[in-house]
Amino acid sequence: MSLSKQNIEPDFSAIPQQESNPRYELIGKLMRRELRLSYSKLKHLDSPINFIDAILNPKQKNTGMTLGSIVDCLLLTEDKFHQQFTIVANAPTTDKQVEFVNLVLDKMKMETFSEDLFTEKFTEAISEGFSRVKTEGLEKYIIALIQGKEVISQDDYEKAKKIVDNLKDSDEVCDELMLVEDFQKKLEFNYKGWNFICFLDTYHQNGFHDLKFASDCSPEKFERDIVKFGYDIQIGIYAIGFEILYGNFNPEVKHIVYDAIGNYAVLNIDAGYVNYCKRKVDFLIACLEKMIKDKAFNKSYNFFRSQNTIYKPKWAPGFDLTAVDVE
Repeated sequence: MSLSKQNIEPDFSAIPQQESNPRYELIGKLMRRELRLSYSKLKHLDSPINFIDAILNPKQKNTGMTLGSIVDCLLLTEDKFHQQFTIVANAPTTDKQVEFVNLVLDKMKMETFSEDLFTEKFTEAISEGFSRVKTEGLEKYIIALIQGKEVISQDDYEKAKKIVDNLKDSDEVCDELMLVEDFQKKLEFNYKGWNFICFLDTYHQNGFHDLKFASDCSPEKFERDIVKFGYDIQIGIYAIGFEILYGNFNPEVKHIVYDAIGNYAVLNIDAGYVNYCKRKVDFLIACLEKMIKDKAFNKSYNFFRSQNTIYKPKWAPGFDLTAVDVE
């Protein structure tokens, strides 16, 4: 099936006219097809409410996500580590320290950064009710945020470095990375009238790899994680982009999965499964279109389902009637 662009005219007259606020601005972008789609957005489209909330209130990175980001960078693009991360000894741990950091960031928001100006604004912020708050040592943390970097601890770095060294010692992983032509390759494309953006961890002419940090990287567990965390949506988007941009209708898709204690696995995704993932993306776009057409931005789970019947799962236990003398 061809993935050529489809021209669909949006209905601009249906855009809500309520007073401007983030929610209505987002709905307006959806109506005009101005919102750029990605895996991180579509994975929340199990209900309209969840989709809107996830975009308006994105979750902060957890420890596992941070560790995974460091590993990806050290393994694939180590030369860019200091452009992306800053290792700090001190980070805000109290509400008042967080408030202080935000005040300094606000003071520097419209300024061109210089060390002298930063020192001036830092000192100025202390005088505005924070003289009894421990602010010493937060300078490096705040400067990193101003520079758009991710702040990590030395412990985070050491854990990630240990994982990376182990992966570099793996013949299987090294053999896979030898195929790679580019790392963190940005893909931008239009599909079904929507603009998409994604980043491939690795790219080669026949396909791509995606790196995943998991608490349990056994193939059996990760097979379930693909559905649990919506990685199938990610696979589908990447494969569609690969087809549109490079004309490859059947890319080779592999995951390099690793955990914190030294286990790893190189897992090939079956071509039939990849096609299923692409169809899932098509389904989610259809859900998105229905939500917009019906202006159903406040609807819940039932909106995308024709029925909601829960059947007895295969794993539900039976009854040992013999033990209780039931005839």
